[in-house]
Amino acid sequence: MTVNEAPRGSPTGGGNTEEPVSLTLAESIELVRGLLANGKAAAAENLLNAILEQLPDEPDALHLLGALRDMQGRSLEALPLIERSIALMPEEPGRWNDVGNVLAKINRKPDAVKAYRRSIELAGETIGAASGYNNLGRMLLTDSLIDAEAAFRRATELSPGFAYAWYNLSQTLIELGRTAEGVDACGQAIILAPHMASREHVARALVHLGHTEEAIEHYRRWLQEDPDNPVLQHHLAALTTPDTADRASDAYVEKVFDGFAASFDDKLASLEYRAPELIRDAFASVYPSAAASLDIADAGCGTGLCGPLLAPWARRLCGFDLSGGMLAKAQSRSVYTDLHKAELVAFLRDSVAAFDVIVSADTLCYFAALGDAMRASRDALRPGGHVFYTVEASDDDTQPHRLLPSGRYAHSLVHVASSASAAGLRVVAIGRVKLREEAGRPVTGWLVTLYRP
Repeated sequence: MTVNEAPRGSPTGGGNTEEPVSLTLAESIELVRGLLANGKAAAAENLLNAILEQLPDEPDALHLLGALRDMQGRSLEALPLIERSIALMPEEPGRWNDVGNVLAKINRKPDAVKAYRRSIELAGETIGAASGYNNLGRMLLTDSLIDAEAAFRRATELSPGFAYAWYNLSQTLIELGRTAEGVDACGQAIILAPHMASREHVARALVHLGHTEEAIEHYRRWLQEDPDNPVLQHHLAALTTPDTADRASDAYVEKVFDGFAASFDDKLASLEYRAPELIRDAFASVYPSAAASLDIADAGCGTGLCGPLLAPWARRLCGFDLSGGMLAKAQSRSVYTDLHKAELVAFLRDSVAAFDVIVSADTLCYFAALGDAMRASRDALRPGGHVFYTVEASDDDTQPHRLLPSGRYAHSLVHVASSASAAGLRVVAIGRVKLREEAGRPVTGWLVTLYRP
């Protein structure tokens, strides 16, 4: 068969005067892969729809459309597409690996583990199994560090140049208390992919093990090489002077999350991250009817994990974040009406009475005192509007907030409530929740619902 590609000047191709270009099926599939690799999701989707209109059971097209839906944050739609492609071509290991990724994102961990194991079985003990072993290791981290280590180690044996597998192995070894081996594995990851922030994560893992002085020395040596690095400055301050800073700097937030954008969603899925779903559930309890009638601000939207969950309620869904890399990922979800590169408090201050609802999933944990953010939120809300947000919880009511070795702030219940009241917001509910797993331990937080009278 042949597929007619859009004219080169059309929205997917570029003018509107040339004749359509005929491609073979194989050429069309390769073109889709190239479009996806270059971030041209809309053009890829148009071509996939054209293929599937003619061949509804074309397995490669189903698989790629599923991968695109997953990239857009529509994992529940992605799953049946990839499962259908597997039913049509069940011996292809890459599809089992991809369906495992989708299952992990929708918190079907046992099924994800089965999918990764099937991918490994089909690939055999070849380099093609390395990704399956690495993903399997991520799933096993919260159950058995020993089994996770074995999976990551096998991934590095099959693919010695697999930097992320070396990085995952390093963190696992450090969590197991085998610090020297972990640092060596991390060094291998840095050699293979110098852009990775692995050295930072080694120091943080040392802190988790109680080796604070080693972590401080690690950061100090690194700062000698890179004295203006805001990430290093912030984390060293978290270990040495935790009571002096009032919030993470803009430069810190931007640098960290620009570097984290590509792997952010997968990393959070491996940590069983739940903040967006918790926000959605609190939202739905206040607004049970999803009538696409609300102007919603997603403050610190990141890659847009909240976006697809809140879109049914939104007339306008506005996202803003300091990280351009994160915003690019959010844009690919195609659910936001507008996205802005902006600091949270400044943007809300400039948006007087612009929103019915403000949501913020784990963004305010980069603030110490919450007063400025609460006052800006009140100003940006219309009367009768609501704020929904999560932060990490501190049980020490003798101090309003404390800077954690992770570089995030934890807030006391007293401070959460008092900062809202002082800003003129009424507390509707504050509940203790599990936000995610970290280093095999639950991270608890506050899920907060506020009302502007």
